[in-house]
Order: sequence, then structure tokens, then C-alpha cells
Amino acid sequence: MSLDLRVVWEGLDGFREWLMTRIPEAFRESALESLNEAADLGVDRAKQLVPVATGSLQRTIRKEPDAQVEADSFSVGISAGDGGIINPRTGREVDYAGHIEYGTSKMTPKPYLRPALFEAAQTIPALFLEKVKGRMTH
Repeated sequence: MSLDLRVVWEGLDGFREWLMTRIPEAFRESALESLNEAADLGVDRAKQLVPVATGSLQRTIRKEPDAQVEADSFSVGISAGDGGIINPRTGREVDYAGHIEYGTSKMTPKPYLRPALFEAAQTIPALFLEKVKGRMTH
């Protein structure tokens, strides 16, 4: 005995065309939004983790620039140091972010940026799926 089942969907050309344009757009928009949100979370977490004496280094932690498409990848950055913030103790621009993060020959490392980035990166898949789902159901 054999069974032959054939399903023919008619009138799906418009749906197929919509999917072909909507999916890449939804992926792109969702990826950019997810990266921006994750970077914001990373900035907040780094500000919680950074050692605070004067608060100057903490004030320099920022997202820059907003998430963007570069060739066939997406990127966003989180920075610490510089940024025009002056340390009130030294009277100089904050230029010691790397010394705090990685340590020196005279100071042990106090990582704040790498752990924050790692935690933020963990949120990207869930954020992305949430965004894609929202775009594809509307």
C-alpha cells in the first residue's frame, strides 16, 4: 500500500515576496536594537563594577557609537577613559582606565569592563529573538 499526499498552496507569491523583503529587514533592525540594548546594559554594569574613588572614571564609561552595520557584520563599542572628564585629584583628563582594568607592575587588576561586556553579550541572543519575533508577528 502506498499513500501519496500532495499539498498545493496557491496565491502565496505575495506572501513569499513579503517574507523575502521582511526577514532581512527584521534581522537587521533586530540586530541593531539588540546590540544597542546590550551595550547599554554593559555600560550600566561597568559603572557598577568599576572601583570608585572620585567617580571620574565611572563617568567616562559610555557606549560609542550606536550599533552600526559594517560590511556584513554589526558592531557597537563601550569605552572608558578620556571623554573630557577631569579627575579632581590630579587635575588631568582620566587616562587610567586600562591601568585599572588590567593592572600595572605596582597595582593588581580590577576588571570592570571585560566582566560587564561578557555579561552584556550573554543577553544578545534573547534580546535578538524577542525583537525578531515582535517584528515578524506585526
